[in-house]
Amino acid sequence: MRSSRERTWDDLPWASHHVTLIYPQCRLVCRACGIRTERIEFADAKARVTRRLRQQIGVDCQSMPTSHAAVRHGVSWGKARRAEKAFLAEWDRTRVKRQPRHIGLDEIQRGKGQRFWTVLSDVVHGEVIGLRQDRSEATATALLTEDLTARQRGAITAVCTDMHRPYLNAVGTVLSKAEIVFDKFHVLQHASAALDDVRRQEFFRAGAVMREHGRGKRWLLLRRWKTVHGSKRRELQTLFAANRRR
Repeated sequence: MRSSRERTWDDLPWASHHVTLIYPQCRLVCRACGIRTERIEFADAKARVTRRLRQQIGVDCQSMPTSHAAVRHGVSWGKARRAEKAFLAEWDRTRVKRQPRHIGLDEIQRGKGQRFWTVLSDVVHGEVIGLRQDRSEATATALLTEDLTARQRGAITAVCTDMHRPYLNAVGTVLSKAEIVFDKFHVLQHASAALDDVRRQEFFRAGAVMREHGRGKRWLLLRRWKTVHGSKRRELQTLFAANRRR
């Protein structure tokens, strides 16, 4: 034994009392391996909380913010955050590696500004397969080739994604036999934009009288009839009367 130093770990409370474990961890000298630090059975290397507390914090973070879990267990936010990351890493190492047939490829925005991450997920089981920063074609290609094995790629029959051209190029290159399914949000978004263009053209060609009744009525037209009351319903009735074919 070369040296010994006392270390402390936060542990699960006992009868509403905060518990701190103190253990003299040793450093050993081996002629074959050199200097090695003693492994602790109840805690990971360089961790400041025990495995029991790490497990409980990770479970709590599934239903509450990390800051709330830190207050609940009497630890700092940094300890709770590191415990949550270790919990998720352990879950990722031990989870079942499925062969999804239907996957999703989409982006999420993190923080302020135009900062996007590309997410690859199993849409049937609702699990994240991979996550990469940026939403370029190279990022999507790396997710499909590095986070999926050759056997998993061969089992995929459909990919749900938006109409982002880099994603379509990546899917067409890596998963050429899979069907591409556009999510309904973007389909309805394009359909709504086309409908707005048609509405503007029709109001413009209808003349000044029709433009007077139809100006500023877009969101009123999109509302359900039973939710429109009072003066707003009278405005719609006037607009429908002016639009009625004679």
